[in-house]
Amino acid sequence: MRIMKINDNTVRIFISFTELADMNLSLTDFFQRTTRSEQFFWDLIAKARDEVGFHLDQPFWIQAMVASNDEFVVTVVKQEEQTETDLEQILQHTINERRSALRQANKTAPREEWVYAFEDLEDAVDAAAALPAAPEAVSALYNYEGEYYIALSKVTAARKRKNVETILDEYGEAMLFAEGFLREHAEIIIAEQAIPKLKLLRGAK
Repeated sequence: MRIMKINDNTVRIFISFTELADMNLSLTDFFQRTTRSEQFFWDLIAKARDEVGFHLDQPFWIQAMVASNDEFVVTVVKQEEQTETDLEQILQHTINERRSALRQANKTAPREEWVYAFEDLEDAVDAAAALPAAPEAVSALYNYEGEYYIALSKVTAARKRKNVETILDEYGEAMLFAEGFLREHAEIIIAEQAIPKLKLLRGAK
């Protein structure tokens, strides 16, 4: 676990998935509002207070996201003295770091399953329409917190996998969490054969 105090109002806490497992928690548990996850959060805040002198004594804003294939980061910002621009800059910095980690992970890790986020359904449809035919592939479409997610796996040919990744990178943003998170928390729009069905949707327009 690493704690980085950005300033008196902002702290970032990096937690490895191994540390999470050692505490008998999963990433899914953390994103759920339960007694255990809330206690874990306040334990983190206590640790931040002891290690870097961060005192959370006023309303706050929190952002948690996967930072790499090894860890995720929790950013906590006191709200009272923060402007909207400050919050946007902090969030953008976190997003940029996550994208950098994603690019590095894509270079070093084999890709057997993809989860890509799209800002709207139109982008998801465009991406699906551009993908090469892959009858063996398994795909699903989800909606989670206003964004659309395509989960795709079992693309067998190596050259086809590379093409798939290139096209999805063009239209959406790669996510490091597994499809299991979406199955548990997101709304299922198309449970099976999402790519072929989205291709048909594009053809119908």
